[in-house]
Amino acid sequence: MKRFSTPAVVMAYALLVPLAAWAGSHAPLTPAQAGARYGQALGAVEICPGWTATERASDLGKSFTGDDLATFKSQTAKTLDAWIAVRNCVRQQDPNECKVIMDKSCSSAVAEIGPGGSAVPGLIDPPKH
Repeated sequence: MKRFSTPAVVMAYALLVPLAAWAGSHAPLTPAQAGARYGQALGAVEICPGWTATERASDLGKSFTGDDLATFKSQTAKTLDAWIAVRNCVRQQDPNECKVIMDKSCSSAVAEIGPGGSAVPGLIDPPKH
């Protein structure tokens, strides 16, 4: 596996990779899991051209209150921050590396939370043509 030296990219990678562990799980999401998926949906909207978050994504946090809501919001922010770090990636020696990271992040999001997603389907919709 290739090592990334940019701290923001390393942080983003560390936050995004664990989402794959939840793929395929059909149990109700914990507040942290739901927050991570909502953050993933918001992040995909930021860097994946034309993709939009769905109403289902917006509804993920509606069932949480109190400490659970705080956990949901905190995890949403952490995950979204990781996506923003990917979007803001700057690699002076190899700018293509940033593009590859963005493309892989988008592919993972589509596979996990797109219309036919393996984890939480229907959180993002494809570009309209």
